[in-house]
Amino acid sequence: MKSSYTGALLRITLLTIVFFAGGWGSPSINQAVAQLQSQTGTLSGLVFDEDSSESIIGAAVRLEGTLLGAATDIDGRYIIRNIPAGTYTVIFSYVGYTDLRFTDVVIEPNGRHELNALLSASTLDLDAVTVSAARQRDSDVSVISDIRRSSQVLSGVSAQQIARSQDGNAAQVMQRVPGVTLVDSRFVMIRGLSERYNNVLINNTLAPSTEVDKRTFSFDLISSGSLDRMLISKSGSAELPGDFAGGVIKLFTVEQRDENFTSFSIGSGYRVGTTGRSYMQSRGSRTDFLGFDSGFRALPGDFPDSRSLQNSARNAQLRQDAALMLENNFLPESTTALADHSLGLAFGRNWQAGSRRWSNITTLDYSTGYQCYDRSFFRYLEWENRNQPILQRFAFNDETFQKETRLSLMSNFNLRLNPSHSISFKNLFNQIGENETILRNGTDFIQRPDDELMNYLLGYRSRSIYTGQLEGNHRLSENQSLNWTLGLSYLGESEPDLRRFRTFRDINDADERFTMQMPPSSNLFDTGRYFGSLDEISVNQGVNYEYRPARGPEFIRGGYLIDYRSRDFSSRYISYLYPGFFNPNVREELIRLPLDEIFAPENIRTLDGFVIEEGTRPIDSYGAESLTLAGYLSTEFVLSRMQLSGGLRVEHNTQQLNSQDDFQDIRVKNPVLSLLPFLSASLTLTERTQLRAGYSRTVNRPEFRELAPFVFYDYKMDAGRAGNPNLKTAQIDNADLRYEFYPRVGELISVGVFFKYFNNPIENRTIVTTESPQFSYINADYAMSYGAEIEFRKSMLGLTNSAFIDRFSVNANASVIFSEVNLGETAVAQSQTRALQGQSPYIVNMALYYDDQQRGIQASAVYNIVGPRIFSVGDVLFPTIYEMPRNSLDLSASYRFGRGSQLKAGISDLLNAPYRFYQDSDRNDRPETGRDHEIFSYSRGQKISLSYSYRF
Repeated sequence: MKSSYTGALLRITLLTIVFFAGGWGSPSINQAVAQLQSQTGTLSGLVFDEDSSESIIGAAVRLEGTLLGAATDIDGRYIIRNIPAGTYTVIFSYVGYTDLRFTDVVIEPNGRHELNALLSASTLDLDAVTVSAARQRDSDVSVISDIRRSSQVLSGVSAQQIARSQDGNAAQVMQRVPGVTLVDSRFVMIRGLSERYNNVLINNTLAPSTEVDKRTFSFDLISSGSLDRMLISKSGSAELPGDFAGGVIKLFTVEQRDENFTSFSIGSGYRVGTTGRSYMQSRGSRTDFLGFDSGFRALPGDFPDSRSLQNSARNAQLRQDAALMLENNFLPESTTALADHSLGLAFGRNWQAGSRRWSNITTLDYSTGYQCYDRSFFRYLEWENRNQPILQRFAFNDETFQKETRLSLMSNFNLRLNPSHSISFKNLFNQIGENETILRNGTDFIQRPDDELMNYLLGYRSRSIYTGQLEGNHRLSENQSLNWTLGLSYLGESEPDLRRFRTFRDINDADERFTMQMPPSSNLFDTGRYFGSLDEISVNQGVNYEYRPARGPEFIRGGYLIDYRSRDFSSRYISYLYPGFFNPNVREELIRLPLDEIFAPENIRTLDGFVIEEGTRPIDSYGAESLTLAGYLSTEFVLSRMQLSGGLRVEHNTQQLNSQDDFQDIRVKNPVLSLLPFLSASLTLTERTQLRAGYSRTVNRPEFRELAPFVFYDYKMDAGRAGNPNLKTAQIDNADLRYEFYPRVGELISVGVFFKYFNNPIENRTIVTTESPQFSYINADYAMSYGAEIEFRKSMLGLTNSAFIDRFSVNANASVIFSEVNLGETAVAQSQTRALQGQSPYIVNMALYYDDQQRGIQASAVYNIVGPRIFSVGDVLFPTIYEMPRNSLDLSASYRFGRGSQLKAGISDLLNAPYRFYQDSDRNDRPETGRDHEIFSYSRGQKISLSYSYRF
């Protein structure tokens, strides 16, 4: 019976007593009510599974012989208020569990009695139907239980915590984890280490790198609604892949539910500064709304190959015919940026056949989002006289227009053969289409000081990403279990017809037409059309065996993993030219034509017209393979209050890459054998506290792109990027120490320190070229990273006598990190020692949650800030660029009503603080906004979102 109903009964009873005892001459009713309620107390606590320590939702708690009682909420908590003082028997019950009775429970006047219960599962034979309770893994309590039992330094986020936030994808969820930094709104850094030092597993299967130019995983590809939980291992163990230094991030998608359901959702978002604004984009294909190009932008199937074009004369008929096959698509057209919108459909089904049970959960999500913002972009000359203002190299304003379409499908199947054997088949597919237009307007004070420049980038990129796992879990006996996995991943990326070109006009004549800047030969940034494609397939298979002997160690584990990856990357680029032996007067007329006319078919001619020239080199394509064979053995001993774990993982990896430059073949073959020991110890200090220490050795291998000598022009940075085929595998020694305090189930307070030593770390290198930088990679001599972390998860339940305060909870974490990398003698044109690129000296995340289960109201406020970090490593010509701190605040609220409706509203990035990047002009390794100089800055605008969902 709800406490509000109990209070009403008390008031009615009191009114009757007052009336018959003397009517209105007695103390007021309110005074009498207060007097009676002062003789009552409160009973509260948590209910959880005795075996798994997981919370139990919906357990009944009642006081025998009364109408007083309550049910546990999503956290397993209950509270019964206004209990008349006295002694009671309290009964806990839940379907599939044995009832638990507590006698002689004393409720004192104005007292608060806390009573927790451990329910043990029971199996009841009811007409040959077996009823058993399934473990809940997606709650805060479940995740914290995993953290507490783990032999590693572990952090995690539950689906329950995700649901209380405004987070729309896994990247946004990740920034709630201690020591985690979000880069470019989708990549993750852990403990200040570059994203290349992380490893990602989806449902226990290795995930592919999602980017062409670096080793990383784009976490924004996975919607938050598809996540069951997320665990981040910051220390190594024999069971984990050995290739990491920051952390191993495990993403688990939603598993089966006990009940059948169907749900749908619809949402919309208004972004300040974008929605309703003029939006620029070149013509697209009829399938852009599905996240891929229909072939409109692609090279035609009968387009001549690179060798044929390059071996032909500039005025050859072959070149004219080829140019006429390409779309005349150089004019960005203006439309209106619509409100962001999303649709979602999900269903879950269960089938029973004897002792076998099938289940399936399928989700389908579709979304489209717009972004329009202005970005300032500056570059400077060397600041030689610090008493004089610095001289600008150029000053631009980038009008940026972005549109992203995403289609996501998740379908997970589970077959439970019996309580000891189950097989699951999990699938996740994402199709993403990204349209981007950048209009760059400004002045280059060195190359064209008398001209106004208008440069263009018109691009479209589509990605198809699939990851699937077939997994079996088998309990062979009471003390033996076996797990096996078979995984397949695919990454396909297409960037068809990326157009980059530059125009200019007299800075003093605003009425003059812009003139196309024509290159003397084919290049990546003048009248260029770039076509790139990548295909990567990964197959892995693993077995994990566990034996729990009757005496001796707690367990012995062993297993193996085979992981094979294959990548094929190819690219071509073509430019328009006007040959020098053609009529120069015609040239002057053509290069001043409007953008939609200049490269029209009538202007493509073998005489006195434009021709195309292909600049593709052999180095612009590569093929690569990687084969990892791994095996491990680990064990754990419990000595009184101490838990000791240790083991060894052995990995043999062979990386191969095939490419060529203008003179010779480039062959890379790096076989490396790695012995990776680990040791950890946990000391239980009290029932609620423990001390954890660990050591592990891990490695960090070069990614395919880092080995490939292919050069890509980065329009946004006005810089080139190239790989280094001579990179070596880095080795890392990791040490951790952490104190953990668990006030109550579902709560955690921890303080920890860590230290990492890198041998041959892979770092960015700046190559001095001409007036623009070029970035590559090198092995530094060594590096160190060390710091401290604190995490605080606490419920307000029971801290006061206020039911309102009881509904609040706090989740806060902070990190302080220091690092140093020594580049050794390879440090040419840059400092020998510096901080690790991307490392923030501090990270702070804070979240306040409100949860009223009775009224169906939830709300949250989430704050985040990271300290200044190196964005781009400098050299003698270009100072280091730092990304400056930025305050972020998100608000969200939801309301459940009716039988299955939920309304959710939120404001993302309420403060709309600008993204600011400053160069270290005075080269003192400290970015200072009052002294150093801005390189680029922009604000994306607040996003106000509203969504409705209904669950049948």
